Amino acid sequence: MSVRNKIVKGASVLAASQVLVALCSLLRNIIIARHIGSEETGIGTTFALTITLVEMTSNLALDRVLVQDDEGGSDAMLASAHLMQFFKGVILALILLLTAAPVANLFDLPHLVHGFQLMALVPLLHGLMHFDLVVRQRQLDFLPTALFDILPELLTLLAAFLASLLFDDYRLMLTVIILQTILAVSASHILARRPYRWTVNKDLARRKLHFGWPLLINGFLMFGIFQGDRVIIASLFDKHTLGWYSVAFSLCMLPTMIFAKLSAILLMPILSRNRENFELFGRCSSMALTACASFGLLMVCGFTLAGPALLQLSYGSEFMQATSVIGLLSVMQALRVLRIAPSIIANSQGHTENAMIANIFRSFSLPLAVYFATAGYSVQVIAACGIAGELVALAVSVIITPLAHGKRAFVGRLLLLFGTAAGAAIAVTLLAGDAQQPTTTVGVLLQLLYGAGGALILAGLLALTDAQLREECRNLLRRFNAAERNQSLAGNDT
Repeated sequence: MSVRNKIVKGASVLAASQVLVALCSLLRNIIIARHIGSEETGIGTTFALTITLVEMTSNLALDRVLVQDDEGGSDAMLASAHLMQFFKGVILALILLLTAAPVANLFDLPHLVHGFQLMALVPLLHGLMHFDLVVRQRQLDFLPTALFDILPELLTLLAAFLASLLFDDYRLMLTVIILQTILAVSASHILARRPYRWTVNKDLARRKLHFGWPLLINGFLMFGIFQGDRVIIASLFDKHTLGWYSVAFSLCMLPTMIFAKLSAILLMPILSRNRENFELFGRCSSMALTACASFGLLMVCGFTLAGPALLQLSYGSEFMQATSVIGLLSVMQALRVLRIAPSIIANSQGHTENAMIANIFRSFSLPLAVYFATAGYSVQVIAACGIAGELVALAVSVIITPLAHGKRAFVGRLLLLFGTAAGAAIAVTLLAGDAQQPTTTVGVLLQLLYGAGGALILAGLLALTDAQLREECRNLLRRFNAAERNQSLAGNDT
């Protein structure tokens, strides 16, 4: 099978799996939120924030180095990654146990220290993760990764439903978080071909640390960027506000996380293989940029047009205050998606400090958000601070991206895409602002369908402005037509 066919097949498998994962995650969140209400959802969110802090601030990218490094497929490299992952899990579990009390006090939940201590199980279990399925991505074999994503999510969805029969408060979220971790670690071992082993190799460990240290620092910054606003709201606002804000945040972040994962899995091997072929590398970089801009436009237009309908149908009237921030949060996430392109281009060349440096500048918006929150401003202002930070981070990321050939063309393409997408998003926002909100279920469903359809059309048109993407679409269409003709001829022969 050719590399192109492998990529197309891998993209299809991963896209289908990530759509299913997104649906499972959304349904799970809906089950939890509707069952326990906005205030208990806010309390449960503090546990999720705590474990996210620990995981994101300890990201050495031990899995990514197995894809990027020339010797990443060796048994020694895999076993070394397993050992480092285990020690990391033990250390993080101890940190969580020791800091449970101050974290509970920070969120004004001193009576729930035991819940924060229980979260120590999550990094401890993650320390036993098997990375063999990551290594198989080097051969563009993405089926194990797809199964690893799908199976735990499906089982966690079932577990959330069963747990809702037992708990009607924050304990439901605690149970789901721990069960999801157990299922994910189990799936990584079940899907592995090679045995789970450890090995002590100082040279390999140094190489992993050299690759991962910028990402480790970046993890601290990413937590502040991804979760900083919710930490501020959890500390300075009531838990009801945290609950509906978290619903809007999760809805907007879900497609971002899916797209980021797909981009890293699909584009990293391709760009890494062709980093010495400047012409091909430039074309792939342009396609990555166009894909990011198109997906960002899809998010902004989709949530602006269909966000209120989605909230009404999924979470119900108790969470409708989230409509006041969902548009702002979608813009923030769209800018973050656009920043994926220069970051992954840099990572493919071993320059993992790109995201770290950009996120340093992005984090400057957090003190501003704290100031506005303590001064009594609304959560909408806090979300707007995130947009300003993302704009600065995008500019920095592009400036430091190592494109020795075609940097000017890349920047020009970025400005064109950004201007076009911004114009379309502003027009959609103005039109949506004048529209009346439907009051019937049928009207809400129609708003959801029209909004999603309009967003898809606009994003597709923006994507087709890339010549390489148009050529790939024509190639796919030719192959599809050829397959239809062959099938028709085979039918006539019989």
